[in-house]
Order: sequence, then C-alpha cells, then structure tokens
Amino acid sequence: MMPARAVLLALVLALAAPALAPRPAPAGSVEQSLRANEQLARQGRESLTRLTAQERALHGDLAAVEDELDALRARVGKHEAELKTLDGRIARSRAEMERLEREQRAAYADLGRLVRALWPLRVADVHARAAARGWDEADRRFTWGAALYAEARAAAKDIEARGARMAKAVAEQEALRAQAEATLAAVNTDKDAMLGKRLDFVRRIREVRAERLNQEQALEQLLAAIEDLEYRMQAADAGKFKDQKGKLPWPVDGKRLSAKAMAEAGARGHGGGVGFATADGAAVRAVFPGRVVVSDLLRGYGHVVILSHGDNWYTLYAFLREDAASQGREVASGATLGHAGYYPAAKGSGVYFELRSGQKAINPVEWLAQRP
Repeated sequence: MMPARAVLLALVLALAAPALAPRPAPAGSVEQSLRANEQLARQGRESLTRLTAQERALHGDLAAVEDELDALRARVGKHEAELKTLDGRIARSRAEMERLEREQRAAYADLGRLVRALWPLRVADVHARAAARGWDEADRRFTWGAALYAEARAAAKDIEARGARMAKAVAEQEALRAQAEATLAAVNTDKDAMLGKRLDFVRRIREVRAERLNQEQALEQLLAAIEDLEYRMQAADAGKFKDQKGKLPWPVDGKRLSAKAMAEAGARGHGGGVGFATADGAAVRAVFPGRVVVSDLLRGYGHVVILSHGDNWYTLYAFLREDAASQGREVASGATLGHAGYYPAAKGSGVYFELRSGQKAINPVEWLAQRP
C-alpha cells in the first residue's frame, strides 16, 4: 500500500503536470526582448532615482514652509497678546472716561449754580444803575460778581480741558486698537497664503509619490519579465534535466548528512532523499531551471517547495522557512527558493532534498556535483 505522503505527492505532481508544457520561443527573439526590457528597467531605475530626489527636495521645502509657519504663528500670538493688553487699556480708559463724565456733570451743575447766582446780580446791577445808588454798594456788588464770574470761567475752562483729554485718550486708544487689528489681519492674510503654499507642497508631494509608486510597480513588472526571460534563456541553454547527472549544484551550502545519521535521527519516511545541515537561515537554491508547482506545508516535511523541470522531472526542497517562493513562479538555476528552517534530522537549521522522475524517487547523491 502506497504511503499517504507518496499519494499526496503523486496527486500534486499529476495535477501540476498538464500545466508544465514547455513554451518554445526563438532564442534570438527572447534575447532581444530581454535586452529591451533591461534597457527599460535601467530607464525606470533612473526615473525612480529622479522622483525620489524630487520627493526629498519637496520634503525639504515643506520643512522650510513649516518653519515659516511656526514663526508666523509666534508673530500672531505676540500680536494677539498685544491686542489683549490694548483691550485692557481701552477698558481702563473707558472707566476713566466714565469718571471724567461724572466729574463733568458735577462741574456743569456747579456752573449752573454759578450762573443762577450771577443772574440776580446782573438784574440788581441794572436796577442799581437806574436808582443811582451809592458808589460803595456798587463796588461791593461788582467785587462779588467778579469773583463769581471768575469761578464760572474757571469751571468752564476745566470742563473744556477735561473734555479735550477725554477725546484725546479715546482717539489714541481707538487708533492703537485699529492698528493692532490691521496688523493681525495682515498676519492672518500671510498665514492663509503660507497655508495655501503648504497645501500646494502637499499636493505636489502626493503627485510625485503617486508617480513614483507607479514607476515602482512598472519596474517590478519589468523585473518579473526579465526574470522570466532569463529563465527561458537559461532553460534553453541548460538542455534536458535527464542529461544533468553528476552536474547539479548543491541546493544549499552546508554539510550533507549520511543515511545513517538520518536514520539515527528518526527521519522515517524521508527515504530516497538527502539531508543537509546548514548555517542558520542559509539560502536554498534551485538546482536547475524550473517552475514552482507546490509551495505549501506538508505534514512531516514542514514548508515544501517542489519544482518541475519538464519531462516529468521534479526536485523537492523541504523544511524551508515561511518566506519560500510562491507557486507558479518560474526560477532560473541558482535562484533562491527560500531559507533553511529547523530540520529535525540536522538538529538545527537544515534542508531535505529529493529528486523524482514521475513517481519514482531517484538517489540525488548521484546527480549532485561532487564537492571536495
């Protein structure tokens, strides 16, 4: 009875086989396409370099704008503080003005009293002239009247001076307030202009970044096309897999485990393959051009990558980390398929490698190139 692992692998390979027909193409046309794509890739890299430099320059300009905005905000804060101080002064001035107005009203009352006192004197003076009274009485009335007139004139001048001071103080405060408000309005206008400039910078950065991302995507597609063309060229030059016996490179740098060591480690079910103990996370490479037909977890094998090399030849790489190559990818000989993970037989980082022709396991030791 066939083991479950063999059944699973047989099913996977049988399903993958119809999609693995070679794609013949004239070598000259493939090479021409490769060179054209390489030229486009160079241009794409140059464009990306330019866009990156442009984006960095814009960020530098934007930083300068932010500095200007910070300075402008400080100016606005300063003027707002000045305006607040000025509001306090105006409030005090209004209180002083109210006090002066009260004094004015009192002064006007006193002036009214004086006028009312002067009017009878004026009437009596007229009557005295008509009655031709004595000089002494006239002199007495004149002296008293002159004193009242002098007091009235002083009160009127005081009222006039106080009114002038009030008008001057209010005019000065209102002028200062108007000046402060005009300054603040000018600063706000500058701030709006600077904010507009900042938004323009942000828009330009977004445009450059979007263009750069598009260029990166286009470059990724070009590099994928180049990788595919390189694979096709290498596959054409590499010949048939069946002719590679004793020539295949090792799938990983490390120490090959003996069959005895694998058996002692209890690596049951891993018959027909070879194990390697490696440095932590060593790169695992394709031994021949092919296509990834499986990249998944298999019970007892960890993460497995299986490559098809055409004509029903397959290689299997087990116990890889999760960063293994994705299914459907075409890879050239020596391309990195992933990195070595924990391999129980190696008691640490390692890789298990198998070679199959259809369903038949082939001893890979005879196919790998000898190392000193």
